[in-house]
Amino acid sequence: MVAQVEAMLGEMPPYIRSAIIVLAGSGLRIGELLGLKVSDVDFKNGTIRVERQRLQPGLIGPPKTGKSRRTVRVGEVVTDTLLAHLAARPSKEWLFTMEEGEPLNYRRWKTEWNCARKALQEAEKEAAEREGRKPVELPHMVTHDLRHFFASALIAGGASVKQVQMVLGHASAVITLRIYAHLWPGEEDRTRSVMDAVLGGLRTGCGQVSDLTSETAGQTA
Repeated sequence: MVAQVEAMLGEMPPYIRSAIIVLAGSGLRIGELLGLKVSDVDFKNGTIRVERQRLQPGLIGPPKTGKSRRTVRVGEVVTDTLLAHLAARPSKEWLFTMEEGEPLNYRRWKTEWNCARKALQEAEKEAAEREGRKPVELPHMVTHDLRHFFASALIAGGASVKQVQMVLGHASAVITLRIYAHLWPGEEDRTRSVMDAVLGGLRTGCGQVSDLTSETAGQTA
């Protein structure tokens, strides 16, 4: 998935390229990203405040649910990207704008996203032709996959259901589990991992059988 994110990043036009990193590094919905103002980003504390979403061109509304109004902590990769974005495209109000200066809307975003995806597939066809092989059909990646990428990374890093729910702005933990339950380790896997960690100092090693073990088993070399 990281490779797919990097590939899309390389094909998106410069004026919205940083949005790919923000979506992948924050778990925001695309409507929430389009509704961000410069003042919503706290660069010092590394947070993004989600207060609104852009529903249609010119139409701003509240986030999807009450839980969707939240403050998301982001890493330096995201904040550095946004600082570079604002240095290249200064704005006093909306964080992401179109080349004409108007706030970025979903229609324009979807057009640019689809063009980038098509460019990737065309590049794969050209590479396959040069190398004399059959082209690989690339995954049909949509914007929401960046949100799933973020959630998957959190879960792989040990985040709890409650933590993932709060960061993503789900109305309840039930919704979070409905979507991502398969990514959390099962109880048996968790039990093994916990006990291996607790008893790790008593481990005798693996691979070749030691002399002591061989003698105990009545097997001399």
